[in-house]
Amino acid sequence: MEDKLPLENYIGCLLGGAIGDALGAPIEFDAWNEIKSKYGEQGITNYTEFNDGHGEFTDDTQMTLFTAEAMIRTLFRANTRGIWGAIATICFHSYCNWLKTQGYDKPNIKFQDSWLLKIRDLNKRRAPGNTCLSALLEAEDYKPGTIPNNSKGCGGVMRVAPVGLIFYNDPEFAFENGVIAAQITHGHPSGYLSAGFFAALVAALNSGVSIEKAVKECMAILKTQKNSEECLSALNKAIELSETKEPSAENIETLGGGWVGEEAIAISLYCSLYYKDNFEKGLISSINHSGDSDSTGSITGNILGLINGKTAIPKVWAENLYLKDVVIRMAEDLYIGFEDDGTGMGSERWFERYGT
Repeated sequence: MEDKLPLENYIGCLLGGAIGDALGAPIEFDAWNEIKSKYGEQGITNYTEFNDGHGEFTDDTQMTLFTAEAMIRTLFRANTRGIWGAIATICFHSYCNWLKTQGYDKPNIKFQDSWLLKIRDLNKRRAPGNTCLSALLEAEDYKPGTIPNNSKGCGGVMRVAPVGLIFYNDPEFAFENGVIAAQITHGHPSGYLSAGFFAALVAALNSGVSIEKAVKECMAILKTQKNSEECLSALNKAIELSETKEPSAENIETLGGGWVGEEAIAISLYCSLYYKDNFEKGLISSINHSGDSDSTGSITGNILGLINGKTAIPKVWAENLYLKDVVIRMAEDLYIGFEDDGTGMGSERWFERYGT
């Protein structure tokens, strides 16, 4: 088993994603010409949503946090009971917890005792995706492959970075579970295969390999999947662009708007490959276009934050992010993965947080 990256990279991954989400939130539905007119030729380069200079993440990071909780619960169950099979159910129930923060209740669902539900400021609607809401509201329970939609929206891919942080030693397993997490709400192959690729990419990067090597490894996994042609085409175009053209709004938009899974991961990969050593430039490029700026910012922030670590993130962005302490706490828990007291049954603290 290969070693994983240090804690500062885990924090960089989740914090970077939350920052990209918050930076892109105010311009999510704006055309590039509107963005330039309002913010200048570079577009948005700092938080603009609130007068006090703070930024706030949206449903992208909210759902990422609940995915993280589900992954740690899955690992707890595997370590204490030797059982892996319930990951879809655990993830579904965690997303139902998120649904509760959006003002919905599902009386037939037994909500897990989540520490995230106790964070008052997480109980806020921040432009939740309609597909995620409707899929969770309509399902009484969940079995893989039963979501009655054909959506390939980016709501599946934008939330699965924690899958790769937990399953860092096995990109193929991360791919499989990224798919499972996305299929809970998205039924189109490009909606869940893009998530599988992203989870695998995070896992591969987490072993310390270069982004180029990680992409090659994860593309090979994606090629083995049925109906992967659309995702592969988008990713190959992103790789080609990264080798020849600097990211600009115009170049990014040749990949689409990022509203659907394969476009969102392609845009994020393009910016991450070109600016692999520069978190700030990569993130700014990923949000300034006529598309789903918060989602492409979130995914790019996850990738570049993981590669470069917390110290690469501009301090003003980190310090002025609302709920940054919640994001950091979850990153720390993902890094621990499973906290034991020597009995093999998990520490009391871990049981209280993530026991199943």
